[in-house]
Amino acid sequence: VRRDSVFDAAENTHSTRRGFEISLQLPIFDWGGMRRDSMNAQTLAAANRLEATARAAGSNLRESYSAYRTAYDIARHHRDEVIPLRKTISEENQLRYNGMLISVFELLADSRDQVNSVMAALNAEQQFWQADAALQASLIGKPTSAGVTGGGAAAAEAGAGH
Repeated sequence: VRRDSVFDAAENTHSTRRGFEISLQLPIFDWGGMRRDSMNAQTLAAANRLEATARAAGSNLRESYSAYRTAYDIARHHRDEVIPLRKTISEENQLRYNGMLISVFELLADSRDQVNSVMAALNAEQQFWQADAALQASLIGKPTSAGVTGGGAAAAEAGAGH
């Protein structure tokens, strides 16, 4: 129940409607359809957010594992193949130097190459441990945003040849 009064400040007038109005909502035609549709839309939106979160978590975990596995393979390759090969080459160059077949400068260049390969191996191992930490963070649900780059070891070896 309400009573309507209208005040017009511009003309400084006041008018009142005579009578009363009653507004009633008839529940006969309201079966809760709007409320039900609203709840269905909210449920659907929540289900879509859940699915998107699950897909993003799975994708992040796959990316982290791929980076981990790549870093592991590179570090193992350096440890098992590159470093022993560089050691053998250095030993052979030492024998060639002792036989006066190469100069001191070639021996120093070989030593520099060996040091660069060891530094590349250490960099690869560092990348592996960073990828391992990122994978562990992804497994517990707090993925890191820093990506693992694999270009450092290749750049160190490429720069060694001049």
